[in-house]
Amino acid sequence: MGSTTVNLVDSSTTSTNSHGYFNAPVDNTSSSETTPLSTPGLKADESEHTAASKPIPALLRDFPKPQDEVDVQTMLDRHPGRWTVRGQMEANQRRAKPAHNEEELKAQRHQDFEKAKQDLRAFQGHLRTSSEQWRP
Repeated sequence: MGSTTVNLVDSSTTSTNSHGYFNAPVDNTSSSETTPLSTPGLKADESEHTAASKPIPALLRDFPKPQDEVDVQTMLDRHPGRWTVRGQMEANQRRAKPAHNEEELKAQRHQDFEKAKQDLRAFQGHLRTSSEQWRP
């Protein structure tokens, strides 16, 4: 279809600024001069990648023992917390808006429509009988 041509331009003739954004001189200091040899507090065998990619399984973790005796029945009888499924279902039922009957909604819309018509007729009558100019 079409051919693409590439024009090579000598950079010394096109740019008056030899130290522009893309051709700034590179800092030649080595990284060992600017950063410490080791990070304080970091052990040699630890790294962020191993801790994040391989979490300890729940069965191998050491959880603290409860201070008191655990009574499962009282825990099951407790009111569900806010962030449990049952707690969310109860909250949704409390928040549920009362469902309006379609007939009631239709009657309310009809009343609003009739009120708007009356207001327009009153405004139109005011315009016809008024000798002064109407200003919005």
